[in-house]
Amino acid sequence: MIIMIIPITLIMHLLLEGNKLQQFCDIIGNCKYLCEVITFNFSEDGLYSQGMTFDHCGIFELKMGPHWFMDYEWEAGVDAAEISVSSEFLSKILSARQVSQHLAIKYSGKPDHVTIIFGSTKAHGKNQEFPKEFSLSLIDVDHEKLTIPEMEYSADFGIGSKALQVTNDQLSLFNETLTIHCSEDKIYLQSKGTEGQLKVTLFDEKCEHITEYAVEEDLSLTLDFSIKHFNSFCRFLKVSDCVNLSFKKDIPMKFEYVTEQEDKEADEQLKLVFYLAPKISDDDDE
Repeated sequence: MIIMIIPITLIMHLLLEGNKLQQFCDIIGNCKYLCEVITFNFSEDGLYSQGMTFDHCGIFELKMGPHWFMDYEWEAGVDAAEISVSSEFLSKILSARQVSQHLAIKYSGKPDHVTIIFGSTKAHGKNQEFPKEFSLSLIDVDHEKLTIPEMEYSADFGIGSKALQVTNDQLSLFNETLTIHCSEDKIYLQSKGTEGQLKVTLFDEKCEHITEYAVEEDLSLTLDFSIKHFNSFCRFLKVSDCVNLSFKKDIPMKFEYVTEQEDKEADEQLKLVFYLAPKISDDDDE
């Protein structure tokens, strides 16, 4: 059986294969750890998704330009601009894909379900894998999109995504709270508990384990965050080898995977960002 995806103006569809498909599956598949329902917004600018964590302490924001996909078609005024599905069931469907298969997602007009197709290329006259076609019911939710303003942060630095994940796992041995300190001459991560504590220095006069650092003059900033949320954000590490972290007093931190490619236009780019509110503490040490 050969699945043909034919461009029709009355059908919204997107097509992915190869490394970008793996990125897409990694991102969407891990959203089940953040929220119960994931909402996709479609427009001529591509795919956009924004949602809050289960406890409403964090926000994720995903953007995929129309030319980031192998094929992307959506018609304003005809195809629904917003659909919502179960993040858990969508994750299960994406996990059924075989490595050699490509992905097509499509719906028509104002649908009550979305069709997800795993197609297969032929080798020696035969399909490499069985083609699969899923139908996933849409969920009617009241989704309010938040406007996230551009922000000048007091401290920004980059770090390897894998290194951050390993470090955060180790910090979670002692407490559920991650303390981050940034000053002109030092950056460290710390967790304390009744059984002990761990302090990891990322930058000082003797060591430098960050890729870049921008900091306000005379800054001494200490903030507490949920290690659990950091662990959830680190699940997306396959998206990029590097993460940029940005901090400012009384403002949600910014956790952004570095995905921008200088040789690509804006409509070919992928962007994945998380925002996390700091924990409220009686102490206000800076």
